Amino acid sequence: MRKGLHPLSVHLGLAAAKSKEIQDYASSFQLSYSKEQITEMVRGIKLYQGNDYEPHRLKTNIIWKSGTVKILEPFECIRSGSVSSKPLLLVPSLINKSYILDLSEKRSLLRWLRSNGVNAYLLDWGDLTHDEASKNISMNDLVELKLCGAIKYLADMYSSQVDVLGYCMGGTLLVAAHKFANEYIDRMIFLASPWDFNSHSSSSGDNLVRAVRIWAPLVLPAIEDKNILPSSYVQALFASLGSDDAIQKFIRFASLDQNSEEAQFFVSVEDWLNDEVDIPGSIAKSCIEDWFIKNLTFNNKWAVGGECICAADIKTDVLIVASKKDCLVPYDSALALKKQISSSKSSIIEPSTGHIGLIVGNNAVGQVWTPMLSWLKS
Repeated sequence: MRKGLHPLSVHLGLAAAKSKEIQDYASSFQLSYSKEQITEMVRGIKLYQGNDYEPHRLKTNIIWKSGTVKILEPFECIRSGSVSSKPLLLVPSLINKSYILDLSEKRSLLRWLRSNGVNAYLLDWGDLTHDEASKNISMNDLVELKLCGAIKYLADMYSSQVDVLGYCMGGTLLVAAHKFANEYIDRMIFLASPWDFNSHSSSSGDNLVRAVRIWAPLVLPAIEDKNILPSSYVQALFASLGSDDAIQKFIRFASLDQNSEEAQFFVSVEDWLNDEVDIPGSIAKSCIEDWFIKNLTFNNKWAVGGECICAADIKTDVLIVASKKDCLVPYDSALALKKQISSSKSSIIEPSTGHIGLIVGNNAVGQVWTPMLSWLKS
């Protein structure tokens, strides 16, 4: 039986808070749900937990490793003696596992790029807190030793500069990596990467910033005590933001043929969402305080390894992907990088899809992957 939806008590509690019987206790919510709808959501969760589909994890080779951090190469795409183009390193977020960029044979950005002539590789952060040497890692070491180390390895392997693509906070970290490894980096793609944490846009993405600022005083002492940010804390935070989404998606899942390709895709994504990743305490504290609370990134005051990280220092060609339908990274927050990077060096794609949909949604290939490929090959 699957362990998701995680944490189940939070999702069920938030769903119950939307029932008509207790609306007086949930007046801040805009939508209400009947007892029948809540029952159908619970049925959808049970169907998900009992679904016997096991997503097939695609095979990869590890070509470089530093502690838990690895560069992965698709197994069926082993390098031949010659290469035709510079490498592209895909850098995921830290709060979920990297395989969202290599989810399945039909939904893998990594393999799709490979099949279209791009020498793409995936950075896998691994389980940093499960390794004693990595558990106390600082932001500086994460950026300079791990991320920059991976970039330098690929540059040496190809005797070429490296293109980089950062998804979500992976892109934010790449801005810092550019400070230490700019001579190894050619072009940069920022895919829904937050930069201005005080931004306000038509989407509800700025709800995450407000929620983190409310959540932080409760969580920071626990980080100090445990020296990690437990994944359950992060899951609870996102559950509080997406209660409507959880209700609707499980109601919809309950209506699907449970053996259909659509149902299997749902299971694959939901398994990924519930695949726990704890964050090292120092990294978590830096992200919460320096990004979400103080907005040091946009104010050119974020320091890594004693160096001030300024997006304006990026002089290479940049592509920014920002969506007004992204409910986690507001459009304006992602677009803030374009405002600080020379306009002559930056381009933008504006798809109409959500945060995860940018990577694996039904419209990802047409609205995101293909335009990125065109930009890379231009």
